[in-house]
Amino acid sequence: MAASLSVAFFLEDIGQEAIIPPLFKRVAVEEGLGSDQLECQVLHSRGGGSLAAYAKFLKDAKKSRLASANLLIVGSDGNCKGFATRREQILKKAIGSPFTEVIAAVPDPHVERWYLLDIAALANAAGVHIALPPVPEKCEKDLYKNILRHAFDNTEVTPPLGGIEYGERVAEGMNLYSAAKQDHGLADFLDRARAWLKQQHVILAGDPEGST
Repeated sequence: MAASLSVAFFLEDIGQEAIIPPLFKRVAVEEGLGSDQLECQVLHSRGGGSLAAYAKFLKDAKKSRLASANLLIVGSDGNCKGFATRREQILKKAIGSPFTEVIAAVPDPHVERWYLLDIAALANAAGVHIALPPVPEKCEKDLYKNILRHAFDNTEVTPPLGGIEYGERVAEGMNLYSAAKQDHGLADFLDRARAWLKQQHVILAGDPEGST
């Protein structure tokens, strides 16, 4: 049987691809929606955070079946502009698009910060002991990318991708409550994803055939 709900992801890079879909899937399971009910597909995860690329994607979606997704999740780093500003830019561009539901996932300033919100989860994901001082809240180019990479300096592993290869396991093990309290962008994404999933769960529960 085909999945009842389809979720499409437009993401900025592989760092986002490694952690944002797994976070969404984790929340889905917590809300009672399994993989048999959700079809998740990454439609874009390269080329950086260009809003122009996102606008082109929305335009192209009108001409293809991609627009049939029940939900579009758009990942875009805040780049020190603040998650709320970038979120509104994303949602404003979606007005008039074929997607009826759009949720923004905005790590600010960069996605690597989300990997560092729960050091224990990162250490468990990599299978090593990681000792880091509190991660600062700063807006500085490549700051969090470098902190993530150097987190493994005194361990037995040297991640070829700088640590983002552990994104799925970090998402699975992260203390979401604690992490969301540290990062407003993550909290906003999780809250909106959870609200949408709760709504879909109610709809599907009232429809034994699973149609939408």
